Amino acid sequence: MPWEKHDRLAAMATPRRVFVFLGLGLIAASQAGNIIRLGDAHPVALSAWRLAIAALLLAPLAGRDLVALRRLSGREVALLVLAGVALAVHFFAWIAAVQLTTVANAAVFFSCNPVIIAVAGFWFFKEAVDRWLLGSIVLGLAGVGVIGGGDLSFSRDHLAGDAMALLCAVLFAIYFLLGKRLRRILPTAVHVTAVYGIAGIVSFACLCALGLPAVDYSPRTWLCILLLALFPTMVGHTSFNYASRFLHAGKISTATLTEPLLAGLVAWYAWNEAVTVQTAIGYCLISLSVVVLVAGQNSARCGEGDEKKTLAKGPRSPRK
Repeated sequence: MPWEKHDRLAAMATPRRVFVFLGLGLIAASQAGNIIRLGDAHPVALSAWRLAIAALLLAPLAGRDLVALRRLSGREVALLVLAGVALAVHFFAWIAAVQLTTVANAAVFFSCNPVIIAVAGFWFFKEAVDRWLLGSIVLGLAGVGVIGGGDLSFSRDHLAGDAMALLCAVLFAIYFLLGKRLRRILPTAVHVTAVYGIAGIVSFACLCALGLPAVDYSPRTWLCILLLALFPTMVGHTSFNYASRFLHAGKISTATLTEPLLAGLVAWYAWNEAVTVQTAIGYCLISLSVVVLVAGQNSARCGEGDEKKTLAKGPRSPRK
């Protein structure tokens, strides 16, 4: 199919800036939990404002390219709206998961998203799951499991929360894969401005429905909201959407498993949170998963380079 050819060409010509931006995005997105500690507003309010501010700040960057939204078909508009709704409900599902189950349970169940995205990417985008990606997913999941293993609690009281965390992973996969589909027809700035705007509208609607205050916050909370908009949203989520144009969806989602490691290191420095031996082992496994992921990317590049050389030489003449 035409888009499959586009994806192969994009993957073969991945600029180095994609990896730089993705690395910065992972660092920024991982700090959402640490930044949230600065504020005291309801999580739905934090979600609504972070999305709305991010959309407003990105709109000028999109500029005249926003007219591209007018050229979307009815089906494409529906996909864009669905992506925005999925992002908003993803945040709400995470909030509910943490409230209804343990943090460890929520983190472990949400970490299933690379598996979901890898399977969906294979099904819808024909993205192969090679041994490097599979090994990276297994190591990353093992690392998250080791970190939360001591606190995991499987009981009937936590079933609802566990289900919400799994739903959260599914919603993230929907949001991310729809973004990969829409990135073929929309510039990154236009796509994220629209998605964040839609998700912000949905969030504010929920804020009103819950009867929560919309603006009566302390200066410290407004700082928290601004930081959430600038870093985890504008840099973090935007980098994922940008990278999805060039990279395998499963690889990007697997790279997000580094967030507990990055968040934990900052929490250790900023909040003096102890790093136990168990946590350190988990961090090592996650780090190893990244090494495997990078090795797989380099192996693929070498393979593409050899293929290009072979094609450049042309077919060998038969010996007489």
